Amino acid sequence: MHALKLLSGLAATVVLARGASLLQGQVMMAELGQAAATAIQAHGVVDGSISFRQPSGLVARVAQLSGTADPATRAAVIAELKRHPGIADAVWSPR
Repeated sequence: MHALKLLSGLAATVVLARGASLLQGQVMMAELGQAAATAIQAHGVVDGSISFRQPSGLVARVAQLSGTADPATRAAVIAELKRHPGIADAVWSPR
């Protein structure tokens, strides 16, 4: 009986956490994407692209950046994004 209660409580917790993650995660990723776009535009990168989708396919707070920019501009954009409270890291990849 106690095991059944424990398992049903655990299942309910997982369902609620997953639902909240889906709803809030989309809002958070949109805000982080806007911050990254603003930083790229502020540094004059006209063909920059931003993704928070990792090579594994999962979404994370690591900005995957690309575009034609000199190394100094890339470093400045990455440094600015690393200072943003919601972005864990930023990397610039070749196209």
